[in-house]
Amino acid sequence: MKVKDVEISEAQLAAMRGAMAGEFRASDIVRAAEQAGVPAGEIAMRAADRLIQAERKQGRIKPAASSPFWVLANGVAA
Repeated sequence: MKVKDVEISEAQLAAMRGAMAGEFRASDIVRAAEQAGVPAGEIAMRAADRLIQAERKQGRIKPAASSPFWVLANGVAA
């Protein structure tokens, strides 16, 4: 994935997906991205947003009943 000319590696994406456990917020994914070396701020936020959009479109996550959280659609990490 590329965000504003910054390449997000598969290892960084894996770290971001690892933050998707139980109920999670976008900020949990942003934090995981930054810890994995994604530049902090806008780049990490955009990467998290794109990952959430992709996972939602593939049916892997859905909004939780207790918004603003997300949950795994089948209860199991991908």
